[in-house]
Amino acid sequence: MQKQAVQVAPEGTHGEGRIRAHDAWALELPVLLDAMNTQAVEIDLGQHGMQAALAVLPDRICVLVRPGLSEQELSVAIRSLLARYIHRPFPHLVLWPQREGQGVVVKEPSDVLADLVLGDPPDATADVLHLYKDGNWAPKDGWRSEEEVLTELLKLAVDMKGVVEDIPEEMYPLPDGLGAVVSAGYDSEGLAHPLVFLRGDLAVGLRVDLLGFCLALAAGTEHEGREPDENGLFYVGTDAGPVCGPGTALLGALMVQRLGRRPGDCAFRLLDPPEDFAPGLESAA
Repeated sequence: MQKQAVQVAPEGTHGEGRIRAHDAWALELPVLLDAMNTQAVEIDLGQHGMQAALAVLPDRICVLVRPGLSEQELSVAIRSLLARYIHRPFPHLVLWPQREGQGVVVKEPSDVLADLVLGDPPDATADVLHLYKDGNWAPKDGWRSEEEVLTELLKLAVDMKGVVEDIPEEMYPLPDGLGAVVSAGYDSEGLAHPLVFLRGDLAVGLRVDLLGFCLALAAGTEHEGREPDENGLFYVGTDAGPVCGPGTALLGALMVQRLGRRPGDCAFRLLDPPEDFAPGLESAA
């Protein structure tokens, strides 16, 4: 694939132009397929319920899709497979609809489509910064340093009539893996006003991604069906996985990118409520 000029992100932006899992959901589908040198082909996948599969061929990635899928199902299948591949290149993947709900499940099988696999899967290294151009998720004011993006996120929280503070020093040492505590109050129009207590001893880039996730979580976006505890609090960990689809993690990642940073993995884990821990709150309602 012919290389194109790439806008260079400033030092401190995560991963510069390397494609990441959230790009599989943010880029236009034809642009995504071209960037990853991927071809989608309709083919009979048998009677086992599989909706789509990904296989690495000598010169490209091929996504095999069951005929008859709706446009929405087709988009979700292709994006889900490519997002998983970007995060962890694997020679073949299969996609199944969830037994309950409208989601999908991507698996790494040991035997399915093995005859189509030739050699090790190539890393997903496509440059994508220029592909956003002036689109909805291009940085609105260009690429910024991590500190600048953190400042912009704090301004956004104020615009949402929210509050972001560091977890009070007297609460340390913190429970293992805890990154933030999140709640939200709601006005008469049902708009969320986030309240975020953020761990203050994290690297700036991690704080940026974590705060983007927390603001999206407080705004009420869907995240794995999890509910706050009895005090209206979510406990957010510092470990994060790839963005696997629409919801809190994707909104948080794209919010961060819109403000000028290439986000890392933003699907932060929600933790069970730690015992006898709350950063100065009984309820944020």
